[in-house]
Amino acid sequence: MSPRIAEECPLCGNPDAGVLCEFPELTWVTCGCGLVYKRDEEVPEVQYQEGYFGDGESSRRQYNKRTRRRISKSRSQILDVLNHTPPGPLLDVGCSLGYTLQAAVDLGLPATGVDISEHAVKVCRERGFAAEIGTFHELPFDDGSFQLVIMKHVLEHTPRPREALREIRRVLRPGGGVFIAVPHGGYLKARLNPTGYRWYRPELRGAEHYVYYKPATLSRLLRDECFDPVHGPHPHLVHRRAGLGRKAAEIAIAPLRFAAQRARSLMALDKEFWVTAVRRKISDEAPCKLAG
Repeated sequence: MSPRIAEECPLCGNPDAGVLCEFPELTWVTCGCGLVYKRDEEVPEVQYQEGYFGDGESSRRQYNKRTRRRISKSRSQILDVLNHTPPGPLLDVGCSLGYTLQAAVDLGLPATGVDISEHAVKVCRERGFAAEIGTFHELPFDDGSFQLVIMKHVLEHTPRPREALREIRRVLRPGGGVFIAVPHGGYLKARLNPTGYRWYRPELRGAEHYVYYKPATLSRLLRDECFDPVHGPHPHLVHRRAGLGRKAAEIAIAPLRFAAQRARSLMALDKEFWVTAVRRKISDEAPCKLAG
């Protein structure tokens, strides 16, 4: 019997869940609240070191390819957060090889990365970025150190998302913004064939991931932990802190982007989704602190 890693739903606490797909090494279940999570697991621990990221030439993950595109995407994601909070120090949780850190520097923001991978932190430092080794359950930073926190494809890597968000809340200033990107638990291809899809298979993402969210479940989790979702699940159509040229281009194509986003949502074609949220003011956080 595989060891039980989740006795109850990480979102609503319900101990009853239906089996979504089952392998000898692990079992995925679906809760009535809409959350998909891993209940049992017996797979080797994933090592997030050099072989995981690749070298940009021949890697199964190709992490270091299309660098300019990754930096450009990160720049847009930071601007998403800046639609709702003033500029300030930025923390990139799960900083990988520094794409978001470079985007932050390009936007004139002081930026720091944190990653569980010694290799990723070493590469970031070699590229001139501030970076520390740590996990989102224990961040090596003082309370209220950051105005913005970016979390791209990291929250699905923990079976204890509430603990992670409480630690994010600790290092984020009241009124600060957080950007979260995660795989979309409602993605049509994964939903139609979970046993054959890479998100669930033990030799692929199933070894690394613990929870799959939908916009409603992630927004509920954020609200429970004293964050107010202000935008999602798609990127903003217009960024108010973008340059004039970029803003004019965004306004011009906004109707087309809106139609495309809407169509993809209706057809469940989004593999990932984004949520931007703001940490509540201290005076509004009492229920969260009691729960934590």
